[in-house]
Amino acid sequence: MVESAGSVKPMGETDSDRNGKIGEDIARLRAEVAALRDRLADRAGSAASYVQEEASSVAGAIREHPATATTIFTLVGAIGFAIGYLVGTQALENRSPWYRRYY
Repeated sequence: MVESAGSVKPMGETDSDRNGKIGEDIARLRAEVAALRDRLADRAGSAASYVQEEASSVAGAIREHPATATTIFTLVGAIGFAIGYLVGTQALENRSPWYRRYY
């Protein structure tokens, strides 16, 4: 028995049977989504506590050795500045001046 183009019902299956199966599928999918949500929440909580513990240990190391921390941050800043300067000068050589773009 054909309902519409491309939709064929098996023999003996009614609309209420199909709706019941679809409802069961939806309920099963909702249960799976809820389980996944719970697992993600657990992992996010454990990741947050791990990051908090690591941040505390880094803060403790900085408190114990402020001169070393200052030296490291200064070196990282200087290296970052040097890289930015080199990238900026490379980009400057490839561009025309801004005022020549409009004339």
